[in-house]
This record gives sequence, structure tokens and C-alpha cells, in this order.
Amino acid sequence: MSYPVLRVARDYALVEVRMGRGAARWRDMEQVFSGPADAGAEWKGGEGEKLAARHCLWPSDPGSTLSQPYQVSGVSGLGTGKPETLVFPSGLARLFSLPKANRDVDAASGIVPILHEDPRSGNCYKIKLTAALLGLPLQTRQYDILRGETRTPEFLGSVNSHGRIPVLQVGDWFLPESNAACWYLAAGSLLVPEDRFEQAETLRWMFFEQYSHEPNIATLRFWLQFVGEGNLSPQQASQILPKRIAGSDALARMDEHLDGREWFVGNRLTLADIVLYAYTHVAEAGSFPLRDYRHVCAWLDRVAGVPKFVTMG
Repeated sequence: MSYPVLRVARDYALVEVRMGRGAARWRDMEQVFSGPADAGAEWKGGEGEKLAARHCLWPSDPGSTLSQPYQVSGVSGLGTGKPETLVFPSGLARLFSLPKANRDVDAASGIVPILHEDPRSGNCYKIKLTAALLGLPLQTRQYDILRGETRTPEFLGSVNSHGRIPVLQVGDWFLPESNAACWYLAAGSLLVPEDRFEQAETLRWMFFEQYSHEPNIATLRFWLQFVGEGNLSPQQASQILPKRIAGSDALARMDEHLDGREWFVGNRLTLADIVLYAYTHVAEAGSFPLRDYRHVCAWLDRVAGVPKFVTMG
């Protein structure tokens, strides 16, 4: 029996190769063989097999691997025992890493982004979760918003004149707004779909999170868990019921969308899932019974099960 060999042409690469008994049958195979993806490495398999491997997301973190499908450039060597060099689709490197310019500048300068945060904040957590899933280094500087630490002259003058967190600092640049910071970190990675419509869908749910979800679910959590209902102003107390209704509507929309789906956009985790996860998974602290939303609960478990997931705090 002949054993076809494929040689890796690049080191950020390969994940799924279907191999058959010849050019006519190579798409029909189902068995999987996997191995590390190093430049020049070879995969050997029997006829009727397909090969799979994982690429490294970040050269500084060999454990940051991810599998994605791709096609070989040809099948002339398959089934013959002769090497077949893999040529990857255009844009594959962009899918698997941050934009090259940003990555090279940060690596050359030694810049590690700094997250100015309160660890109790879901808006801060979503940025940390994005960085963790991508294997990105991230420093943190913590503030207690209940003690007014984001309202000091120093913070207002050097971090954010609006007195709010999170703020992502990259060198001398300061980026407020949590979803914008997530987008900055994830741009060019698999957390942002390549397809234009799916990109727009991702943004749609990120806007939904900030407009319909976070102002109600996150606010009630903050008021009830950290401020205390007895300490609310009359104006705040009068908003509890409207926010509970609006937050419940947001969860119902999410539950309806997830009926028959695993993720909010496409067939894999995206930023849409990350930003919605942050305050949804702690919604019960704001008196939202998550058990009423079966599809949302199943989705929360899926998000918590992805590699490199980190908990809040």
C-alpha cells in the first residue's frame, strides 16, 4: 500500500486535508490524522485517510493552537507516495492572527496593552476574555468604582476624562468603550468573521449588547448586588421594573435567536458571543432567572467550555 506524504510549506498552517485514492475521490474521506504544524514537517497516512493538524496562533505561546479547514492546492501527489507541498489559501494568515502591522509594532516595541479596570465589571471582563482566548498578554490596573477611584484628577487627566472604565491602553494610546477594545484586540483573528455579512451580524449583536442588554441587565446587577436596593435614589428605584422588563425582553430575543443555533453568528464563537456572555452569565444577580431561557443556558455552557476560557474576576 502506498502512503501519501504532504509537506507543510508554512509554519502557521494546516488543519484539514482530505486524502483519497486519487484526484476523483479525495473529497470523500472521513478519517482524521492530526499532528503539530511545523514548517517542513510531513504527514503520512494510508489511502482513504484525511490529515488534520493545528496551527500556532502566537509564536510566543506554543500552546495557542486552533484548528480550521483549508484545501490543498492540488492532488497530483496523493495516493502516489510522493510529497505534495501545501499551498494555503490567500488570507489564511490574516484569519489566524492580529493584523501584521499591529503585531510587528507591538512586538518590536515590547508594548503589552494595559487594561484599566474594576474586576467586578462585565465590560472589563469581556476584554480580558477576548485577550485570553487569543493568547494575548494583557496587564491590568485596578480601580474601585464604588470608592470613586475613576473620578480622581489623576484618572480624569491621564486615563479617561469621562471617568469611566474599561480603558485599554496601548502605549500612549487610550481606547475607552469595552466593545471597541474587544474589536481592537480581535481584529484579524477568527473571533471576527471574514465574511462581510457575518462581520455586520457580529457588530449587530455587539450594538444590541450595549443598547438593549447591558443598560438593563448590567445596571440591575450593579444596583442590587453592589449598591443595595435600600441605597438607591428614588429615581433609580423607579427604574427597577422598566429595566427588568427590558432586560427580560433582551434575554428572550437571545433565546429565540439561539433556538437551533450554537453561536450567535455563523458556526463558531465570535466577538458577539464574548460580549453577550459577560453580563448574561451573571444576570441572576440582577434578578433575571436564567432557567427561563433554555437555549441561552446551553449557549453559556458552550462558551465556558472553549479552550483558554477564563472566569470573571
